[in-house]
This record gives sequence, structure tokens and C-alpha cells, in this order.
Amino acid sequence: MEEDMETKESYSKKMKKMFDDLNYKWSIEHDKLEAKAQHAKVEVKKKFEDQLKTLQESREKMGQKLDQIDKAGEEAWKDVKKGVDSAWHSLNEAIKKA
Repeated sequence: MEEDMETKESYSKKMKKMFDDLNYKWSIEHDKLEAKAQHAKVEVKKKFEDQLKTLQESREKMGQKLDQIDKAGEEAWKDVKKGVDSAWHSLNEAIKKA
């Protein structure tokens, strides 16, 4: 029930903070994956590169979704929130797989 009382601004602020934290962690993990890829065989290196590309695309989509919250009207933002929550879940799953 608490989620229903969440405002657009508080949700946007919370998600942007989570996204900033994730981007910080991403930069560390990205460097680790890059280092592993440097020493990997060609086929494994290709797999790492594909995972990095997928993660980068997911991060970009998440950033776009967060921008949509700010642009959404007071009534429409709750619909946008569903998309942001879904994008957040997808991004976290992609990171776990990497």
C-alpha cells in the first residue's frame, strides 16, 4: 500500500539513486570483465563482448526510462513506473547473467 502513496518525484529520485549506484558497480564489473576478456580464448572473448554489449544496451534503456518519469504528467507517471520497474528488473537479470 505504501507504493501507492509514492510520488513521482520521490520515485524518480529513488530510481535515479539506484541507477547511479548500479552505474558505479557496473564500472567496476565492466573493468573486471574487460580484464578477463583480454586473457580469454577467442570464443570466450566474443561471449564476454556480447554480454558487455547487452548490459550496455540495458543500461541505456534504463536511463531512457528514468527520463520518461521526469517528462510524464502527474497522472501518467504511474504507467511509466511499470516500464521502469520492468526495465530495472531486466537490467539486474542481465548483470547477474554476466
